[in-house]
Formats: sequence, C-alpha cells, structure tokens
Amino acid sequence: MGRNEIFSIRQMVELTGLSEFTIRGWENRYSAFEPRRTETGRREYTKDDIERALLLRELLKRGQKIGKIATLNRQRLRDLFEICETKSSEGLVASSQQGTEKVAEVLELMALQKWADLEAIFRKIQGRKSKTLIHQFFLPVVQALSKKVESGLVSIAQEHILSSLLKEAIYACLTEVKTRVRASGAEGKTRFVLAAPEGDYHEIGLLLAHLLIRSYGFPSLYLGPHVPSRDLSETVLRFEAPHLLIVSTVSKKEGAKQELLTFISEVQNRIGSQTRILIAGSQAPQMGRYEKSSVSVLSSFKDLEDLLIQYGGRRS
Repeated sequence: MGRNEIFSIRQMVELTGLSEFTIRGWENRYSAFEPRRTETGRREYTKDDIERALLLRELLKRGQKIGKIATLNRQRLRDLFEICETKSSEGLVASSQQGTEKVAEVLELMALQKWADLEAIFRKIQGRKSKTLIHQFFLPVVQALSKKVESGLVSIAQEHILSSLLKEAIYACLTEVKTRVRASGAEGKTRFVLAAPEGDYHEIGLLLAHLLIRSYGFPSLYLGPHVPSRDLSETVLRFEAPHLLIVSTVSKKEGAKQELLTFISEVQNRIGSQTRILIAGSQAPQMGRYEKSSVSVLSSFKDLEDLLIQYGGRRS
C-alpha cells in the first residue's frame, strides 16, 4: 500500500479485521478517525488510518481502553504498543538482548500486519549461525506465538502467515547447513529419521530438531508431519537409522489418528529394538516410563543437544 492510497470503509474492514460498526463507533464516539468525504458522502481512509486502526485493535486486546487511547497520535500509539509488547514478552524469551529485541520486533510487525517488513527480517537470516538462531530466535518466536494464540491475541491468519515465514526461514537455513561426515564408523551410529504421527500436522518443532541435528554434523532424514506408523517403520528399516525422533503435539482427541503410545508400540514392533526411539513434544509421556527400554523421552531441545554432544557432535 502506498502512503497516499485511499481506501473505502469496506476496504478498511477487510484490511483491519474490524467490523464497520466498530470503525464507525470509534469515529463517531471517540473521534479516532477523521476520514475525508466524497461528494456523495462516502468515507475515504488513508494508510495512516489503517495503521492507526490496527494499533488501536491490538492495544485493546492488551487491556487498553478505547476511550483513553482513541485520540492519541500514531507515534504515541506505537510507543504504547511497544511498552505493552515488552511487558507481555517478559519471561517468554530467554536469550540475549539483541535476540529479545528481534523477537519483539517480529511480534510487533505481525500484530500490525506489516508482512513486507516481516519478510525482510526473515530474508536476512543465515544458516551458518543455526544453533544460535534456534535458541535465541526461532524457539522464542514459536513460544511467544503459542502464548499469544492461547490468549486470543493472534488471529488464525496471523498465526498461519508467521508460521509460514518461520518454516521458509528454517528450510533456508537447512540448505546452508551441510551435513558433516563423522569420523570413520560414526555415521552408522548417528543417523536420524524424524517424523510426526499420523494426524499431527504441526512441524515447526520437528523442523527445528532437524536443523539442530544437521547443525551438529549428523545425517538426518526428514519425513515431516502426518506419517502413518507403517510408512515410518519401513523408512527407518530402509534407511537403517539407529535413531528415530518422533515429535507429537496432538492427542487422539485433538485429531491424531491414535494415541502416541499406541503409535510408538506399532512402530517398535515393526522395527525391533535396534533403533533407539526418541519422543518429544507436548504429548510425550513422563521420562521414567521408558528408562529401561529402547525408547527415551526428550523434555526439551537441550536434551536433544546434550545427546548430540554426547555422540560427538560439533559444538561450533
């Protein structure tokens, strides 16, 4: 959108997600907008009005009152929004100050639907610093996005667009990260297959695990989300993978074809006990449940990273 473009109230509704009733109410009751009028009396809004409406919408979601903020200029609205974002992000992002600021910037651009600016940030991401990116950027963004989705601060469209950009950035990092050949005889001990069970379509966590494994120099085969147990088992056997990582975030009640333990049992019966199965994600059972079997639970990315270091993965 150009700064001088003119928008009808219908376009204002489409671009902001606000109802016409809300826009007119904010205008008439709180003087939030001062649209120009055509000769026929139709309202004409500018790009500044669009941004103003988005700021007001997001500030109301964060507990502000329309009567107190409606007449603030755009810069003061931006400043207030930044303050609200900083407060809401406290405790969500455990990273360096620079990483925290970048995460906050991403969330702000998402809230204001400045997709071109957001894309520009993701285009600058470089895979050679993938380990740092995982801990200081990707994971904090995913965690913060999840919190905002749970609290109703993010629309489905916003979640999908940001998730798409995240996946594109992770894939871009994967193309830059070359799998390093391990010392003689090590490759057969450290190969991984990664998948999510049938009915589970969430893959960002799975992709990040794939990137982390590759970053430590180990070969990995990424099958992605929604993989039936039979297909997964056949792939593990054909790839002769010593390790299988299953990331599960959806229960049967929420859409998975079967409960996770049933899925794992089917896979284990087909592939035998020679392959070590690693389970991660919100549906993973408690650690002690499988401590004497070939199945292990990873409670965090740190657990996976510790395992990779234990296997001789490169720390650099």
